[in-house]
Amino acid sequence: MIERTLAKRYAAALLRITDAEGTTEETESMLLALKGAYERDKAFRAVLGQPQIPRAFKKRVLRRAFETTARRSFLEFLELLVDKNRAEILPEIAEMFDRLADVSKGVVRVQVRSWRPLGDAQRSGLQTRLERLTGKKIEIEAQADPALKGGMLVRIGDTVIDGSVAHRLKVLGERLKELEKR
Repeated sequence: MIERTLAKRYAAALLRITDAEGTTEETESMLLALKGAYERDKAFRAVLGQPQIPRAFKKRVLRRAFETTARRSFLEFLELLVDKNRAEILPEIAEMFDRLADVSKGVVRVQVRSWRPLGDAQRSGLQTRLERLTGKKIEIEAQADPALKGGMLVRIGDTVIDGSVAHRLKVLGERLKELEKR
């Protein structure tokens, strides 16, 4: 929980800087790439997480990865994380930055699971309806899940709209069990 709070503070501070510079999208991209590398590469994680490894070496590793593409403010941010022994929460910072950047742009990410892949027309129609419903720009992250047996499950933040056949069958089964008990 503490890491999440710290990650949010660092992400919010970085977002203020990148908003002022107009570099939010490129910073978001670099942070997500860094998160991916951190999660995939055990050696990279070990370098950033080991207190015995000198800070100067950790800074060089991070600087080399981004020195040709990143702005100075981003590199200084990474160095600050190393100085404050917070480099190991980079994945949480990246995730929080991604969320905060979406909020600042008025974008809502919606996870959609459907029993088969959504077609372009379905995706577009769903996006239009959800944008009307929420009053915000919607980005759909779709995933096929045959276990739903039909329909779809839509998650907007903490709200879940379950229109799947599997859910309807489950509800119907529960109702039948209640009727049998009577």
